[in-house]
Amino acid sequence: MKTIETVRNGIIRELRRAEIESPELTADLLIGFVVEHDRVFILSRPEYPLSDDACVRLNDLCTRRVRGEPLQYLIGEWEFYGRAFHVTPDVLIPRPETEFLVETAVGLVMEGRERLPPKIRFADIGTGSGCIAVSVLCEIPDAVCCAIDRSFSALHVAVKNARRHNVFSRMAPLCGDLLTGVATCECFDLILSNPPYIARMDYNNLPVEVREFEPDLALFGGDDGYEIYRRLIPASFVRLSAGGYLLLELGAGQAGEVERLAVQEGFFTEIILKDLQGIQRCLVARKLYRST
Repeated sequence: MKTIETVRNGIIRELRRAEIESPELTADLLIGFVVEHDRVFILSRPEYPLSDDACVRLNDLCTRRVRGEPLQYLIGEWEFYGRAFHVTPDVLIPRPETEFLVETAVGLVMEGRERLPPKIRFADIGTGSGCIAVSVLCEIPDAVCCAIDRSFSALHVAVKNARRHNVFSRMAPLCGDLLTGVATCECFDLILSNPPYIARMDYNNLPVEVREFEPDLALFGGDDGYEIYRRLIPASFVRLSAGGYLLLELGAGQAGEVERLAVQEGFFTEIILKDLQGIQRCLVARKLYRST
């Protein structure tokens, strides 16, 4: 009977041969997923025996990873903002740069408590896995959210994550295109979005893990990457309360054009924040007056 050590060494060799990033961590997470133990167990119990069935499953998972299938989809979850989220091929994989959007939103609410209503209402446009909506709801216990996505399958994942983290009672899932399905009388204090912003012309430049496995609907923002921004910014201006904030994640090099679109619509740019790599990653725009 094979042990964790022998199987782990074999997986690491295959991953290294295929030049897969972080082969040791990947091997540990795959084994942990199959045997239902954490990484500490995997590293501390090299002699632990693995059944034939477990070995077959691990061989299949290793083969799929070598072919480019993302680790997150293989194990079915990923960490975001300190919490584990279910992920499937129906949703974009949560990324560290999007945590910046959550951190900024939470900071705005905490700093502006005296001028914001007691119960914060926000919308998460293109919610996907729900990682943004759920994280903000967890951090702000009196907030309520409308989580919107065009994909019913993605919305199902968001609902599952909201239930997992006990915030579903404060989240209203809505399947629709941007804000078109929201009642015309409904306004929000914040609108958040990590929209599709990759230009279709850049398809061939994407890593195989992204272009062949993550959903096109969550990746591409038209031919130039700005299609969703052009529709979302004016729609958001109408649905934000006076003094409300629009927070948008940005692709590299997109800050100038997205800011122009926001200012053109009547927003005031509070700040454009850089991520840890120095990329202008988050536009914070504010509606300073009511639309007529």
